[in-house]
Formats: sequence, structure tokens, C-alpha cells
Amino acid sequence: MAYLFIPLIILFLFHHAVTLIPPKFQWKTMDFAWKGSERESAITNGSYVPVHNMPTGLARWKDKLFITIPRWKTGIPASLNYVYLNGTQDAPLHPYPNWQEGCLAQNGSVVSNRTVVSTFRVNVDKCDRLWVVDNGVSDMSMDVKQVTQPSVLVFNLKTDELIKKFVLDENVLRDSSVLTSIAVEIVGKNCAKSYAYITDMGSNAIIVYSMDDNDAWRVENHYFHFDPHAGVYKVGGIDFYWSDGVSSGTLSQPKKDGYCDLYLHPTSSTKQFRMSTRLLRNKDAPKEDIFNGVEIIGDRGPNSQATSCDIDPSTNVLFYTQVCKNGLGCWNLNKQFNDANTPLILSDCNLMEFPNDVKADREGNLWILSDRQSRFLYEAMDFDQVNFRVLTAPTATLIQGTACEKRSFFSRISDTMVKVR
Repeated sequence: MAYLFIPLIILFLFHHAVTLIPPKFQWKTMDFAWKGSERESAITNGSYVPVHNMPTGLARWKDKLFITIPRWKTGIPASLNYVYLNGTQDAPLHPYPNWQEGCLAQNGSVVSNRTVVSTFRVNVDKCDRLWVVDNGVSDMSMDVKQVTQPSVLVFNLKTDELIKKFVLDENVLRDSSVLTSIAVEIVGKNCAKSYAYITDMGSNAIIVYSMDDNDAWRVENHYFHFDPHAGVYKVGGIDFYWSDGVSSGTLSQPKKDGYCDLYLHPTSSTKQFRMSTRLLRNKDAPKEDIFNGVEIIGDRGPNSQATSCDIDPSTNVLFYTQVCKNGLGCWNLNKQFNDANTPLILSDCNLMEFPNDVKADREGNLWILSDRQSRFLYEAMDFDQVNFRVLTAPTATLIQGTACEKRSFFSRISDTMVKVR
């Protein structure tokens, strides 16, 4: 028995040492790649207020890591930005697609059709396209101003060209709409036949956008609403209450029927849901089918509210943030959803205080953004400390030795033989 105990300790130390790796990026305040005296001028005229910039989303494409900063307050130069992966830990942000079009004009208006006003999270697809859902508002915490209509923007990342911009209208939006994330399904080998699934956290709906049809429609379900029993949070020593609805969704690989499953959850909930895109793609799907079309997979347990999730195609594992636990959970889609198969694989009250977004890239790496959002919204932050971090590690390393790991055929046979004996 003692011989078995030693390797178990080694495995535990190896696995949990992942949280101790230095962050790939970290910032006390978010700063930008200004030229000359532009920074001082921006601070003077109020277009840049360093302590008002808080990142919420990320996505990797080749040598770029996109970082989003919603316009919570005034003084945000650009909402959609990127850093170079080979940069320093406190690498400055570059507005996307460029300085001129990535920022608002002095009077607060958009400069061009490619200007993104305010976005929470973005998505990079396998066709080298960047999908952005723009809420179009500024100064969300005070005097909310609708700068432009909410819209979906699709960029060609190889050329930075705007491929498509689709304006979302009152048919799919509500006065309380807050668009938080976007998942993209590509049908077949034709990149043009794509569907975007946008979570409307504020009015509890999924907005479906068909690029091929250049059309959008709204899907509602009672499971998209928050759970009153899961609205209490405590993060960074701060207690708060949120009634946020569906805020994040991620897609499985296509199934035999040609459709994917959209795995989704409200922020203020501990339950995981699933819905086939067979229903979501059908604009005229009967309401009864929509009502019965969302499946409860299981419950993650107490204090397991999640802001974001993503599926790593290389391991078929769903990763999700664990806000109240300052950590990251996972679930292998090939296994039953239960306590044993949904472990907390990372947790660090310093490095991962308020994990806000998680993304798997196409090279088997996971990217996690933590941003101390509860302090930013409800209490003054200490900007002499590091507040914002990006952590990254190979997905296979993160799940090694956990219930999320894909087990080999031989290990399963070995376990079966042990049970028989």
C-alpha cells in the first residue's frame, strides 16, 4: 500500500503545480501601444482612463491573442484588441483592426464600419475568421449611450478585411439585451454556410445568425433564465447578487446527423444544459419543440457558477470557469455528468481571482483570463498590484490524472480485469 501512495503524491504535486506556472501575461492596469506623446494626450482629454479598463474575453489566433475590454466606463480607447504572443508579460494592447478604426472618434462616434464599440467575448473559427458581437454601447455603468446598433462582425484574420457586418434589430433584441458570447458552427466544408449562436444574458435568449441567409432569429427557453438559488456570489472577499441569464455556449463536434450540440448555461446557475443545433438552425421550429429541446445534463454542485465555457476538440473536454472557487472545472463529454467526472482541476485565489473567460485553441492549448471583476464593479481595486492575468497550458497536461482525461483502451481493459479478479 505504501508503494502505491508515493506515486499518488507525485501525481498530485505534478498536476497541481500547473497553477504555479508564471502567467503568460499579467497587468496592473491595461495599457496600449501608444506612439510618442499620444498616451499623455489621451489621459488629458479623458479618452484613456487606465483604471477604467478591465478585460473580459480572449481568443488566440496564430501569433496574436485577442483581448476584449467592454466599455464599462469612460476612458476605454478600444474594446477589441490584441497582444503578440512573443511579447513581454505586460505587453501593450494593439486596437484591432488598427489604431484608427479600432478606437472611437473624439465625439464618441464610430470611425468606420469596422469599429467595434463594446464587446465582451469573441470567437476564432477554423476558417481563420474572427467573430465579434458588438453591443454598441458606451459607459455601461453610468450614462449608457447607444453609439451604434448591436451587430455581428466577421473579420478575415489573414487580411483584417471585414467580411460581414449584420445589424441586429428589434425583432431579436429586447430593451434589457446584453450580448455576452458567440459560438460558431460551420456546416460542411463551405465556410460561408455558418451559424453564430449569441447568448443574450440580459433577456434570457439565444440569438441565431445565419451568414448564408443573412438573417437572424431569437430562441427562448425557460432554462435560459437564472436560478434564484444560485444568484449569491462571494469572490475576492466581496458578496454580491447576480440574476444573469444564459451567458456562454460552446459547440460539440458534428454528430452523425450533421448537427452539433450547443452546451450552455446561465451565469447564475449551477446546471449544465444541452441543445441540438437541429432546432436552433430552424427559424420556424415549433415552440413546443423549442420548449422540450433543452436537456438538463446535470448539476455542477454548490458555488459552481460559471461565466464562460469552451470545448477542446483535441480531447473532447468541456472546460468551464468556476467563479466562486477562483478556478477551472472540466468534464469529458464521453462520460456521465456527475460529481466524480466534473472535478475542479485548477484553483488559485491569487492567480485566478474571478476567472472570466476560457478558450481552447486549435493546437491543444487552453487560455484562461482572470480579472478580479467583483473588485472592479463593487470595490476599489489596488492598481499597485497585478489585477489581470492570462494563464495557458496544454489541455492534455491540465486534465492528466483527472476524471477528464481520455483513457486508453488498454487502461480500460486493465481496470476491467482488476474488477473481475
